Amino acid sequence: MMKSNEISLGFGSPRILVVALAALASLAGCGGEVTTNKPPDTGGTDSSTSGGSGGANFEAEIGALDQDKVQSTLQRTSDKLSACFHNGVRRIPFMGGEIKFALRIAQGGTATVAYLKESTLGDRETESCMLGALRGASWPSPVGGKEGLAEGGFSFDPSADERPPVALEPDRLGKELSKAKQALATCRASQGAGPIKATMYLDTAGKPLAIGVSSADAKGDAAASCVVDALRGMSFPSPGSYAGKVSLVAE
Repeated sequence: MMKSNEISLGFGSPRILVVALAALASLAGCGGEVTTNKPPDTGGTDSSTSGGSGGANFEAEIGALDQDKVQSTLQRTSDKLSACFHNGVRRIPFMGGEIKFALRIAQGGTATVAYLKESTLGDRETESCMLGALRGASWPSPVGGKEGLAEGGFSFDPSADERPPVALEPDRLGKELSKAKQALATCRASQGAGPIKATMYLDTAGKPLAIGVSSADAKGDAAASCVVDALRGMSFPSPGSYAGKVSLVAE
């Protein structure tokens, strides 16, 4: 059931819903409410207004984003996001999951940074396609600051015509679990990134069909290719008679 503060992007089936779009600088926006971000409290001095008798203007580092304009941008980007997902489904018919993204938007409306804070989609090719669409969109310019920070999320329903993959706990990977986690840790350290999460689909022989990556910060996005390459070359225990899905975290 869709909550009143969720936005349907009209993708049909599977549905994609915007479940949150909140400024990182305004934690009050969590819980699904769409909010704009505000310049941070500077302890009594508003850095976005004139200061002193000389009337000098000081611009805050973080400005506010117009929530309605951000929503409109997502609506305009919906066809590209939909195409990314449906192209992925052609390769992974039972693909589905949730994505949470983070954006840094500069003056002029360019997304200078875009990465996935969370993803259970399980396919880096699809994730990269979506990030490309978000980076390529024309966003509203932040007001009262050099940059705006925003985050949001989408939920992707797998096709009802496909049997869903078997949900696997990481310990089902047996002795290969420690090797996989070490691979993630090595890739994370190579970029100086925070925690990284990998989600894999495994075929019945235990070989990765697709791998998705999310991270706690933008540096982790740079480690995504390393993670995918490392895990793709590994073999895991068979999930059984059907494909499996498992997520691993390196902190």
